[in-house]
Amino acid sequence: MDDEQDEAMLINLLGRLFTILTLLITTAAMMVNLGIPSAAIATLLGGAGIGFTFATQQISQNFLSGFMLFFNRPFKEGDWINVDELQGTVESIGWYYTRIRTFDRRPLNIPNSIFATKPIENPGQMYNRRILANISLRYEDISKIAGITDKVREHLKQHPHIDQKQIILVNFNQWDASSINMMVYCFTKTTVWAEWLNIQQAIFLDIAGIVQGSGADFAFNCMTLYPASSSNPNQVTQLLSPDAS
Repeated sequence: MDDEQDEAMLINLLGRLFTILTLLITTAAMMVNLGIPSAAIATLLGGAGIGFTFATQQISQNFLSGFMLFFNRPFKEGDWINVDELQGTVESIGWYYTRIRTFDRRPLNIPNSIFATKPIENPGQMYNRRILANISLRYEDISKIAGITDKVREHLKQHPHIDQKQIILVNFNQWDASSINMMVYCFTKTTVWAEWLNIQQAIFLDIAGIVQGSGADFAFNCMTLYPASSSNPNQVTQLLSPDAS
């Protein structure tokens, strides 16, 4: 073992198991010498074995899971993983626990049995990173949205950092309370988080230029009041005035 702590822990565990086994064999030999029937001895040892199995159940699960990690290799040292809402970079994979370094730089030791029962997300093995956005436009721009979606889609199909082998979607897909929404869905070639953020930012700024260059603009949450045809505009103004009582 490369990790001295893992080696010391394993030696300590094997030493305890050897001591327990020696005591059981010695006790059985003494009981035979005292004339106790072998059936009773077998029953006693069987019960002790069952109790020992239950007592070391968690330890056994962790060690068996350690073997599973060694042979299946769902992740390796240096990978960024997410399991049971625990995220971090793998620093070492031991026989009993796996140590990761969280994003706030704290060490976190996870028992290996967790990996046998929980889904493991390994972003380091991604082929692409996804860009997904719902962009809100004004209702008065509904006549322009078809042209905007076409221009944005064509821009993404010509973009050098977008994977053209993956699906690219740009569509008007939602009527919202105060906007019409355009969905943008595509994948970058890179999987590096910092590079992906820079590419996404550049694409968002390009989309903003396309929207504003088409004479449209982005929507924001608002409420529009339409006075009834029989209402007096002066009365409506007075009702909306802060000084109205």
